[in-house]
Amino acid sequence: MELRQLKYFIAVAEELNFTRAAKRCHIAQPPLSQQIKKLEEELETKLFDRTNRAVSLTKEGKSFLCVARNTLDTLECGVTKIKSIARGEIGLLRVGFLSSAIQTRFPEALTEFRKRHPGIKLEIQDMESRILKRAILNDELDVGICHHKESDSETLDFRIFLNDPYFLAVHKDHRFVEKGTAGWKDLDGEPFIMFSRENYPNSYERSIARFNERGTRPKIIQEAQTQQTKLSLIAAGMGMGFVPSRMKCVCPACVRMLPFQWDGASPNSALKVAWKHGEISTALQLFLDVLDEYRDTSNDHLVECWSFSCGK
Repeated sequence: MELRQLKYFIAVAEELNFTRAAKRCHIAQPPLSQQIKKLEEELETKLFDRTNRAVSLTKEGKSFLCVARNTLDTLECGVTKIKSIARGEIGLLRVGFLSSAIQTRFPEALTEFRKRHPGIKLEIQDMESRILKRAILNDELDVGICHHKESDSETLDFRIFLNDPYFLAVHKDHRFVEKGTAGWKDLDGEPFIMFSRENYPNSYERSIARFNERGTRPKIIQEAQTQQTKLSLIAAGMGMGFVPSRMKCVCPACVRMLPFQWDGASPNSALKVAWKHGEISTALQLFLDVLDEYRDTSNDHLVECWSFSCGK
């Protein structure tokens, strides 16, 4: 049985006229009649009752019409699906991100991508930059938004998604609030909150070195895993810390984010979109295209990122 025989049969069944069916199928009537006859012989049943004046479906013909239509519909859907897969419009895209990326336009980009490409399932995971980088290299993730230091690798490709400046976050009752700003010397002896030394040993040491270079020794009294945790500890009056400007939208009411006198170029918190170096899938390219529309280009000049930003 051939697919064309099913198409010819459906045409005759719907037209109930061999001449019109032949015209619809763009063939001559005799070949059409021959194919219907071969189909009936293969099925060992009569599909049509023919008279000089009319053509009608037999009981078996009516049943087979449903089978033929379902068969062609299933095949058409299958072909469409395969073509969509080949174009990257259907599949799975595994995306990792830092928790602080939620305070950027990243969620908007995810929403837009899902609208445009509903056939591509997004598997989203929140994780630290180092783990995210390792997951991409191990083919456990397809793409991720991470801190820019973790994307610096010959095995990863990347593009900047956001650069935003740092502020000094303090409790609203702290004396720095009335002053409106602070500098390096002001931090001397102040209770300070940084990211975990255990999870970010290199970042921690670089931060301490930077304090020493500026002649200040804050008291490191608490370590945090995320920017959100850092703000919560500051809100509890436990200390102060540097946080990127994107955290303003979730800053507790009792916390103030003050401009800091950096005594030089202000460091930025850079988030980058990173993926494994090499040929990328169509689905990933579609995702990168959407992210490009939501990236922040207001501060594309990348200043060396200090250890304060090396968290989530």
